[in-house]
Amino acid sequence: MSNEKITTTETSETIDPKKSGGKKVIAIILLFTLIVGGIIGVYFFRQSTGYLTTGNAIVATNLIPIVPPAPGRLDRLTISEGSYVARDEIIGRVENFGHLRSPVDGVVVRVNAVLNQVVSPHEAVAVIADIDNMHIRANIEETQLGRLQVGQRAYVTVDAIGRQWFAGYISEIGRVTDAALMGHMTSFTTGGTFTRVVQLIPIQIRVTDEVRLYNFIELNATVRIPLR
Repeated sequence: MSNEKITTTETSETIDPKKSGGKKVIAIILLFTLIVGGIIGVYFFRQSTGYLTTGNAIVATNLIPIVPPAPGRLDRLTISEGSYVARDEIIGRVENFGHLRSPVDGVVVRVNAVLNQVVSPHEAVAVIADIDNMHIRANIEETQLGRLQVGQRAYVTVDAIGRQWFAGYISEIGRVTDAALMGHMTSFTTGGTFTRVVQLIPIQIRVTDEVRLYNFIELNATVRIPLR
């Protein structure tokens, strides 16, 4: 009987530390990407659900026409566009009919006459913006009304200014749509077809931060309201 000699060969695998380190770096990068992505996702989710945002908004106020009481020659005119006027300040005079006064503290946004021109009650001599009534007027979908109330915080930005946000609050929530006030029925019909239209309700926002909104009357704005 012959003795067979069995030889066992063991193979050991050498681990390359450079490859191992590279895998760890990749794993860390992937983990960091997932974490950052999650944070961004949560942020945008909260932005979409925690705020009501609309660009259907403008800077607004009462625009008051100054109309002469009767036809006559404008023999005095002390204002120009951009002038600031105080309540009861004399801004002009119509010959034989007395003075024209500003009914509010305001800024002159339009002058339609010149000195010595014959004016009449059919056309305003000037238009004055009431600076004590400056606000943002926004239209909100009816489905969001239950989440809003007077006094609720709000933030606005004006397109002409840029991305700077100004703090304010909801001062008024409309009771009827602008469409109804204008006599337009947008969703009701007695015919055979019916298209349901989401109605828009106007709200007013008073800005509490210091900003000269009277420089941007009727310009576009964006409103963001934190929801409770």
